[in-house]
Amino acid sequence: MSGRFIALEGGEGVGKSTQGRLLAEALRARGLDVVTTREPGGTAGAEAIRAMLLSNEGEGWGARAEALLFAAARADHVEKLI
Repeated sequence: MSGRFIALEGGEGVGKSTQGRLLAEALRARGLDVVTTREPGGTAGAEAIRAMLLSNEGEGWGARAEALLFAAARADHVEKLI
């Protein structure tokens, strides 16, 4: 499979989802196939980790535990989707 991998980076609330949606719409209008995803998330396993990270239960985790959860979500995402 050939193609392009485009990542939009930025903090919370800066418009990454909006810009990603607009870009995907523009590319589809040109007849291109587009797959959109997010991190953490994008697969069932990564979405489960995302839910844990965003829940109140995750507020007590240390930096190392949170980083490992993000790494696990990315590993699942890359293996199954990307």
